[in-house]
Amino acid sequence: MKWLVFGAFIFLSAPVGVFAQVMINEVAWMGVPVDGVDEKQWWRYEFLELYNAGEQDVSLQGWKVELRQGEVLEFTILLHGVLPAKEYFLVAASDKILGANVNYATLSGKFKNSGQRVVLKDAAGLVIEEIDAQKGWFAGDNELKLTMERRFFDREAGDSENWGSSQNEGGTPKAQNSLFGKEAFLKLDSVRQTKDLTKKDSLWSSFVQTITNAVFIRAFLVALLSAAGVLLLSRYVRPTRSPSGGSSDALRD
Repeated sequence: MKWLVFGAFIFLSAPVGVFAQVMINEVAWMGVPVDGVDEKQWWRYEFLELYNAGEQDVSLQGWKVELRQGEVLEFTILLHGVLPAKEYFLVAASDKILGANVNYATLSGKFKNSGQRVVLKDAAGLVIEEIDAQKGWFAGDNELKLTMERRFFDREAGDSENWGSSQNEGGTPKAQNSLFGKEAFLKLDSVRQTKDLTKKDSLWSSFVQTITNAVFIRAFLVALLSAAGVLLLSRYVRPTRSPSGGSSDALRD
């Protein structure tokens, strides 16, 4: 009985994050467009969105998100508040980003465009999720201001194929991702290869179509015969010279 009570105590006192399904859902590492703000300053308006896929509300008191480069801790986002079940939680660099649950002004510019490790930890310091994008973000576009969106909740956050560039400028803060439930069919390299092959096929097809065209063939034959005729004619009309070196048609005394 003593061990049963002890086991129940351990279960109830275990960190909520162990049993909850809080996850990283969207990262605006490039910043997003904000009304009334000059376009050159949009990079400052970054955000990170969490989602609770579980059935219970989760207190985020003591939770944190670490931005790392290798083992070097570059920045820590301290979280607080409650994340309801099946709801989104937005950590933003400004209250000008609508729907922000936490206004974290010092977050501005902390996401490196070249990529980072993003680590979500619970109040006990346990790693709940991690995105290792140190070699480059899995998705997102800085010029078009497209955020990096998660595709599936039940797939690993560290899987690059589970992320894609939002279909909406500025992403989908506090709303379902535009890519939610959608597979990544083609990688960018595959798309480029397909375009290159299509271009080569197009050029070859144009060449074949040209040389097999009836008008082209007739024109080519006419040009060939004309050249041959000119060559033969030039051999017969070339003036001949007498043995003395004079022209054969020169006047004699």
